[in-house]
Amino acid sequence: MKKAIAYMRFSSATQEKGDSLRRQRKLIDDWLRQNPEFTLDTITYEDLGLSAYKGKHAQSGAFGEFIDAIENGLIMPGTVLLVESLDRISREKIGEATERLKYILKSGVDVITLNDKTHYSEASLDDPYALIKAILIAQRANEESEIKSSRVKLSWQKKREDAELTGKIMTRACPRWLKVSSDYTHFEVIEPKVRVIKKIFSLRKTNKSLTAIAKYLNDKSVENLSGKCGEWCPSVIEKLLGNKALIGICRPTYRGRAKGIKEIPDYYPKVLSDEEFYSVQEVRLSPFGFTSHSGNPYLINLLRTVMKCKQCGNNMIITSVSETLKGYYVCPMRRLHRCSSPAIRRDLVDSIIIDEILINLDRLQIESKHQNLQESLEKSCIDLQVKINQLVQALTIAPDVKALADKVRELDSKLRKNETAIKVLRNKAKLDKIRDVKGLDLSLKEDREVCRRHAFKAFKEINIDTVTHRCDIYFSNGLVFKNFPVGKKYAVDNIIAALKFLDGNTIYF
Repeated sequence: MKKAIAYMRFSSATQEKGDSLRRQRKLIDDWLRQNPEFTLDTITYEDLGLSAYKGKHAQSGAFGEFIDAIENGLIMPGTVLLVESLDRISREKIGEATERLKYILKSGVDVITLNDKTHYSEASLDDPYALIKAILIAQRANEESEIKSSRVKLSWQKKREDAELTGKIMTRACPRWLKVSSDYTHFEVIEPKVRVIKKIFSLRKTNKSLTAIAKYLNDKSVENLSGKCGEWCPSVIEKLLGNKALIGICRPTYRGRAKGIKEIPDYYPKVLSDEEFYSVQEVRLSPFGFTSHSGNPYLINLLRTVMKCKQCGNNMIITSVSETLKGYYVCPMRRLHRCSSPAIRRDLVDSIIIDEILINLDRLQIESKHQNLQESLEKSCIDLQVKINQLVQALTIAPDVKALADKVRELDSKLRKNETAIKVLRNKAKLDKIRDVKGLDLSLKEDREVCRRHAFKAFKEINIDTVTHRCDIYFSNGLVFKNFPVGKKYAVDNIIAALKFLDGNTIYF
């Protein structure tokens, strides 16, 4: 039998209580009854409460998993994707939305929109009427999302203004040491949690490190702010120590974002005095206690925030550093008995990652293009998008629909090619800006700081397995080294030679 796959999505958690999911399921069930030659796949892709306006469903949701399944050959040509409407697939701008649909269709997977019973196939890409319909639906969905987004932002702006002027509570979401009263008029303090917070501040004032504080609380089986024992960690404590909500200040956010938003003082009840709060902020500058004034250059971690533990994903830190010893890289969760990865000699790692890879970075990049080429492409993209928008508007009134649709397709193809070329140039430009590090003396504090900044720009992430002494290196320009050995020297010339024959961006060792 032929196979059908269902995809369901709605944008906000509040819609889960409504009719959206039931309606989509009913449409799928009705279609399957009318088309008995199809059987529904056991895997249903659902993005419940995930917006398609900015493409989040494709980046981190089930729709992205569906695309991955197509790429990996897990979904065979001839399969049909059942969706309520095209705006379930995307509410992005016309270019992005139509590209997602084109990719699915070119992979041999048909798309059936259940609300209007339209069947899109690869042949639809050559049908100007089907293409026009898809474009107009994409335009309408994007415009609707923009209007909704604007309304929500205005609503939150009004809530922030009311909170600042009158102290009116904006939302029930609040810090975990507080709760909103039953009549929604004020916040109530949860005293047991406040006592734990005050203990953390007192420990920090005595020069206890973040790791030591976390260990103390876990050893004492103190519940964290979520009510769980044994789950305190340094990063949570660091964020808590710097949280201005403790002294009553609110920094409003919408969905975790807060760009250019001013703070609202006295919105929350103070649980600490200003003196108690600010007395530990200088200590907070260093994760290991008061800021060190040591001149030891080896206290500077060249791979800070870049190198992560492959087992648990936490940033690797340095330990056992002295005037004569460079020490080790270790996962901070090991001390808390939440990760079993052993420490690894720092000089062993640096001799490969810094002395071999970073120093030869200029030889690991492809020749860069001139800046004026990128500027020319960007200008061309703007011009093409303007022309496409004008043609889409004209499609609604023009008599010669086929000619206009063909022109839209031609311009859209050019736009996609230009955007791809721009992305490539931008990635290369990142590495072009990194200065040569061969002349740096890594026994000097100032030069180590310069090298650290270079490493931060050059590497997107390094995931190290301290058991096997191997790592995965993700460069900022898109190049990837998989299973790269840090326990032995590797001839850089051989790697450079392999790049010439690389079909893709990944080298396996």
